[in-house]
Amino acid sequence: MTLREELIGRPAAPPRPAPYRLLAPAGWSRVPAEVLSDVFGEAAVERLKEAGRPDLVLQMRGMLSQLRRSLRSTHVFEAYLPPTLDGDPQPAVLTVAPFVRPSDVSWADAVGRAARGAEVVQPDFTATSMWRWANDHSERRGTDEPAIRTRAQHYVVPVGVDAPERRGLHFVHTVLAADDTQPALSDDALTPTRLTELLLETGDVILSTFRWVGVED
Repeated sequence: MTLREELIGRPAAPPRPAPYRLLAPAGWSRVPAEVLSDVFGEAAVERLKEAGRPDLVLQMRGMLSQLRRSLRSTHVFEAYLPPTLDGDPQPAVLTVAPFVRPSDVSWADAVGRAARGAEVVQPDFTATSMWRWANDHSERRGTDEPAIRTRAQHYVVPVGVDAPERRGLHFVHTVLAADDTQPALSDDALTPTRLTELLLETGDVILSTFRWVGVED
């Protein structure tokens, strides 16, 4: 908790909407938000150290600080993590947070504000109404330095688009990747670049299974 939060109090978390269910690939696990930065982030830092990449460790630590701030400010309450690959954690995480539509705007306008200029679509891969957008951020400090990229996919799922209910969920599927990876030597090779693409595709696959429990969409 920051000093400002101690003095004026941390803002109350928005109410969570109705229960939901989704299916994740085999090996994925659900963890509470409180342990997310330790499970996901610190393991990634250790991997970079072991790989002899001190140039990327500082960038990763900066991203971890941003992650912790984002978890607090958006009231993330749980997350999903992929299984380890050859004993190493994969650089992906799917977080879940409440989303409340302001009373004076439509769902489309509320999502547009949250997307901050990114292109928003209503995907056709799911029967549940939702909005999706993506963004890509790089932590490069010099033109000749490699950078860690944060590739994020956002999904906002309302509890009924036409109903007076203003609550929903905001899923963020984040994948970290270094942008100096080498091309694959063959189509079957699982390079870091290919792994990143597979993890990003997994986000859409998981959200395609989303269903509210006890709610008519």
